Amino acid sequence: MIDAHVTDRAALAARSPGELALYLRSRAWQIRDRDATGAYWVLVAGGEEFEALQPTDAGLRDYGARVLDVLRVLSIVEDRSELDVLRDMTNVSMDIHTVRTFPVDSPPGMIGLDDGVQALESVRNLVLAAAYSVGAEQQKAVQPARKPAEVLRFLRDVRIGPSAEGSFVMSVHTPIPPRLTSGHADDADDGLEPSEPFQRRVTLRLYDAVVAARDAANEALVSPDGLDAFTASVRHGMSANLCEALVGIGGGSGHPFEISLSLAPSRPMLRRRLSPIRFRRDHLPVLTAAAQELRERIAEDGVTVFGNVVRLHRVGTGSGEISIAGTVEGDDRLRRFWTHLPEQDYLQATRAHEQMLGVSVRGDLLRRGTRLYLKNPVAFRTLPEGDTDEG
Repeated sequence: MIDAHVTDRAALAARSPGELALYLRSRAWQIRDRDATGAYWVLVAGGEEFEALQPTDAGLRDYGARVLDVLRVLSIVEDRSELDVLRDMTNVSMDIHTVRTFPVDSPPGMIGLDDGVQALESVRNLVLAAAYSVGAEQQKAVQPARKPAEVLRFLRDVRIGPSAEGSFVMSVHTPIPPRLTSGHADDADDGLEPSEPFQRRVTLRLYDAVVAARDAANEALVSPDGLDAFTASVRHGMSANLCEALVGIGGGSGHPFEISLSLAPSRPMLRRRLSPIRFRRDHLPVLTAAAQELRERIAEDGVTVFGNVVRLHRVGTGSGEISIAGTVEGDDRLRRFWTHLPEQDYLQATRAHEQMLGVSVRGDLLRRGTRLYLKNPVAFRTLPEGDTDEG
């Protein structure tokens, strides 16, 4: 053990009384007495009784010094450095996903700039896919670009933590409400209590979906029906979005990587085994192909496209095909979309093209090779001059 001591009084004072109490309780300490400014905790370990006086008023002038006294006792009891104990105390109410990449072409702890940016954005998309899966009434193999307000609110509470030693590491910290009762979860098949909060359900859904993706990729490498393993796992949170996020973590160079989960000590679960999930280089092309095939087979329902008509085609009169250069609501990427419109809408599209006006149309988005098609188009309309998107 590296005997690292903590001397930063500001860092000590930043630990709230609640964090101290939650940490002590999670480590089986018990309160023997308390008064207006402190709680007296005891722990029997190895036949010896230990004592800790936890300050309960952060406004005390010597609050940081009192936190340090508790930290030193915990360091001795746990046989760990003060720095390690303080770090775990900070994360006592956090579920933490650790994403460890293994770039072979960079020094330890570093990654190429482009790969690093892509990996970080992909971690966000991974969390987003899991959150949508938990909040959705029905699991979807292709999730919509526009996410519900509940999912976006959740995402704003998630934090990126500091890196760690070794390979290039990212950590995702999700705040978890503490369990207020003394009992532990009597885990059901999915390891969840009916009252588990949304945040915990998301962190476990992310883990389970990533396991399902890794297992499906392994199955696809040996089975002639490779996509079946992916479609069968949609109920576990599998989606094209999740597969694309996992591929992105590997970056353009296709680095192998590992994802692990540690649960908040303030809300333990006794019978969950959470082994690290490793992805090899040969998994990534399989995940890419699975995402593409899912998008080709399964339409994204109720998509609204905004943009400009750039191509018109019909034979004679009646209905015809148009091409729109624009974006999907909730996604800023500029892409091209094809759709087949009935005669009245086609005539309206023709006028919009001639007058260089924007249009919008809603339908089911499907990929065919390199093309994006909007099936079952409805609500086609011309936008006011200068307006080519939902804003």
